[in-house]
Amino acid sequence: MAATNDEEILEGFLCPICKADLKSASQLTSHFESLHQEEQDVLKSLKEIFGKAKKIILNNDDTDLKETFDRALKFSYQESYYLNEEQTVGVCRSTTDYLKAVRGARLERYATETNKLLIRLDKLVCNMPTEPNQRKLHEQEVVPWLDGSSVKLCPNCAKAFNLTRRKHHCRLCGSILCHDCSLFLDIDIARAVVDPSAPHASNQPEQEITEKNGLRLCEHCFNLIELRKQVQDTRNAKTVLMTAYEQMRSLMDQARPAVAMYEKMCQSLFDGETTYNLTDVNAMRGRIGKLAEGIDLLSKQIATFPTDPGTRQARLQNSIRQAAAHYIKEDLLSLRKLPTEAQIEEVRRQRYERAERQIKMERERMEKQRDRMEELAGPSVSRVNNDDDDDNPLLEQMNIIRGYIKEARKELKFEEVAILEANLKELKKEYQLQKLSSKS
Repeated sequence: MAATNDEEILEGFLCPICKADLKSASQLTSHFESLHQEEQDVLKSLKEIFGKAKKIILNNDDTDLKETFDRALKFSYQESYYLNEEQTVGVCRSTTDYLKAVRGARLERYATETNKLLIRLDKLVCNMPTEPNQRKLHEQEVVPWLDGSSVKLCPNCAKAFNLTRRKHHCRLCGSILCHDCSLFLDIDIARAVVDPSAPHASNQPEQEITEKNGLRLCEHCFNLIELRKQVQDTRNAKTVLMTAYEQMRSLMDQARPAVAMYEKMCQSLFDGETTYNLTDVNAMRGRIGKLAEGIDLLSKQIATFPTDPGTRQARLQNSIRQAAAHYIKEDLLSLRKLPTEAQIEEVRRQRYERAERQIKMERERMEKQRDRMEELAGPSVSRVNNDDDDDNPLLEQMNIIRGYIKEARKELKFEEVAILEANLKELKKEYQLQKLSSKS
């Protein structure tokens, strides 16, 4: 190959002196011996180059000969004739546009074919019958099967079909193949590929995919579907930053009802109720403190995640950190101050005195009503005072509820504690009414 002054590129077996194309190596050697006898050094160099090239092509030389041939090409005849001449830049040609066109056409062909398979796959898995015969008819209606009467060999492994090697069809393209060349796609995975937003059971135990719980596919269709699934998994994959943010939001969602429950328990203590005690409220406060520590740790991790300073992502990470710090300060650390034991006892004492006065007034009212009934009916009815309450079912129920309350307190389920305490109060009222009625 050589370049002339008008930038024209010449290729072939060219004479280095007269630029004549001799078509073959033997003609070039004869031409050089007859017309350029004075250049014996160049002729000798050409013969060595052609000889070594022939050995390399015929695999008759080892690596050393290849390296020698490369060195010989570097020290070609241009060093002897054009060493002192100025070298011009040859013609440059870019193949980027050509490569883009070839790649674009190839990608478009694969994308079009994959989309067709996805459309067929959607029709197959949508309203798929459970019975085998109906399912087979459904599959043939969606994708027509090729006629295999003239097919004697498997197109993939080239093995002959017989009684033991039966003919099967791909459910997406309808082509014929044998069982050994078949690949099965799980129906649940197929539904996930068709509709990535639809929930699917990912915690099911792994089992062998057969024709009953999968779709029979050829290798080509299976690879295209698997490639699409990999692309979807890559797009839906969560980064470390997103995972940390979701964990922080989960802790915030747990902290909101915990704070509301803490305020309710504090108010119950200030009101003198016996539903909760100071130990319960301190346990809830400790739980809120642990949630605040977790939120703070995750927000710091998000803020220190490596990113370019000044970018939108960096500003977003700083905003998340500031919002989390403000939430911890305003909602989790600014909780109501707990009352002391003395204050709780004083409030409960006052509440107990009010309840005693109310019971006393109710008892006096019942006594007056009883006296009126006796005056009207006379002393014919005798009183029956039953002080034996061991067999009272209300006492048994109250003891059972007290056991449930104790277990709920250990597990910090204070919502259940409130419900059980309310039930216990109702039973106590019923029990007191029974005692008043028995005394009357």
